Amino acid sequence: EASTQFTFELKNDPTYTVTIPTEVTLTKSGTEISITAENVANLDENQKISVTIAGTDAYRNQMILSGKTASGSNASVRYQFIKKDGTVIETTGGKDQVNGVELASFTGNGTEIITMLPVLNGSSAIKYDVVYSGSMTYGIELVAAE
Repeated sequence: EASTQFTFELKNDPTYTVTIPTEVTLTKSGTEISITAENVANLDENQKISVTIAGTDAYRNQMILSGKTASGSNASVRYQFIKKDGTVIETTGGKDQVNGVELASFTGNGTEIITMLPVLNGSSAIKYDVVYSGSMTYGIELVAAE
């Protein structure tokens, strides 16, 4: 005679709220951005919440802000993110260079600060007295923790 012992544990699904600013006004010296995870519950030991760059509104998903001069000519300025550990996240012309790059990760409630900095050297496309703008979208998902 043989038998099988069955077990089953019904766990609650992971829950969390991630907050990313909807608007940021840059300064020459850089602007701090907070990415916050709250109400984090029921994550498995091997899971983390990952916030990544999904894309930008610029050509080839470049990290570029654009605008027009008073005379109507195009102007653009690159920007970069600098993480607390000093890691610099930026694009240098390649397509989708930063898509999928992780900006922040959480295994519980917390806040990660990133500095957003305009790159104000090395380009003739930078013009003064221009309001530059652009946008970025993010991926937020549960992934395997390292």
